[in-house]
Amino acid sequence: MRKKPLIIGTAFVLFIFILLLYMNNESTEKPILQSNESTFEFGTVVEQKYQFRNNDLYWIKRIEAHKDSSPYVFHLRVPGNNAVFRYNEYQDNKFEKSVWKIIKLNDVQFLPLSTGFIETENRNIWISMPNVYANLGKGTIEEKFDLQEQIQVIKDEEGYLLEITLPVYQGLISEIWALESNDKLVRWDYGRMSDIWLTLDLNRKGKWSYDGYYVKSPSTYLPYNKNSFWRIPENYILKSFIYTGESRIAEDMGYVMLETALKNQEAEGYWKSLPASTWLQNDYGIQDGFFDTRFNIGQADLLLEGCKKYQEEKFCKATQRFADYFSNHAEKNHFNVLGGKVGWLVEDYAHPNGNWPTHVSLNHQLAEINYLYKMYNHFHNENYKVLAEKLLYGIENIGGKWITESSDLHYAYFPNGTLGRPDYPYLTFNDLQETQKWQREIYGTENDKLNQLIQSKKKWMQSNNIKNPFGRL
Repeated sequence: MRKKPLIIGTAFVLFIFILLLYMNNESTEKPILQSNESTFEFGTVVEQKYQFRNNDLYWIKRIEAHKDSSPYVFHLRVPGNNAVFRYNEYQDNKFEKSVWKIIKLNDVQFLPLSTGFIETENRNIWISMPNVYANLGKGTIEEKFDLQEQIQVIKDEEGYLLEITLPVYQGLISEIWALESNDKLVRWDYGRMSDIWLTLDLNRKGKWSYDGYYVKSPSTYLPYNKNSFWRIPENYILKSFIYTGESRIAEDMGYVMLETALKNQEAEGYWKSLPASTWLQNDYGIQDGFFDTRFNIGQADLLLEGCKKYQEEKFCKATQRFADYFSNHAEKNHFNVLGGKVGWLVEDYAHPNGNWPTHVSLNHQLAEINYLYKMYNHFHNENYKVLAEKLLYGIENIGGKWITESSDLHYAYFPNGTLGRPDYPYLTFNDLQETQKWQREIYGTENDKLNQLIQSKKKWMQSNNIKNPFGRL
């Protein structure tokens, strides 16, 4: 039986008011952050708001329950008429194929359990479903889908009143977030926006939460169950916001997600993968809380882009801190590869408590080089370019040995000096093309060794009819 709800007013009780620092560029306007923690008999209510200078509002409510209690209920006013709710609905059990569904709020009493868009002539809201999680530890949460409550829709003379119910169960977390605007959050008829947004899932494959971005846990990560999600260092949704842009959501949420990433950055400058990986434990003696170069390079790259996009000093400093950490990692954890100039192949993983030497994935090494060139291009620090060149020499000195008999590329270099494992279908190809782009931009010429690898990978992709959604052949 459903317990009698505890009704909470719509206004946040705010006692911390933080005005984010302005950069020297006076035209750059930063949002105002407001945060609050309130203690109740049943537990803690954590609330956060970002008030943007364009009048948009992001908010999140989080219930951390210490005992069972009546549900926490509050209301959200949606002015306007003829409101619709747009959400993506999956057509398969693997959550790979989805289509847009649009329903009229006048025709329903409850919203579907899905993150989606409420749109009226006066208000536009991107709102999550009310999520319920169990904290499994090690950066992992378990979704309790059967405990989640649908949002009730009440039509009145002012528009719509949404009644939002967050269950309160001992040891569980209930949470909901939204971004509100008087303007269109996404221009659905612009370019490929509709198709792009179908791929940005925050329902079944990913979750945005108070402390970061979560994705479905692989079975090789511990803790694990079929409903678990782990907090990944690289935010794929943020990557789309930063690089695709073209929407109010991208502008607003890009900032929120970047600032959240700062809170998860270790003092040394990197982001931990908090779960344990069974194969890393078995192969290299790596425990939970490890350093993954590719995920970290991805997040540091997003902070670099945020540094440029928002002209925000703390984003600039954060990516520089990581670059310093990575430089130290490369110095301590690499294989020397002899050639015209000695090159380094930098190990993919490391743990602060130590581990055995790990392999070096070609795609990881290329991503590191590309990031270092980007850092050099923006900050003009010669050390970034020097390190990028050492890593590139490592690839060059292996040369044609990267190429397999089928014209594909070997995935990695191993501590015993061998090359092997199947490569990704197109990821490494795109990394190679970006590295070649930096050769043209910085040195004014293409790199012949890179071109050899590019052409071979291209031949393999064409012969195997590999589609490349993020690049061109």
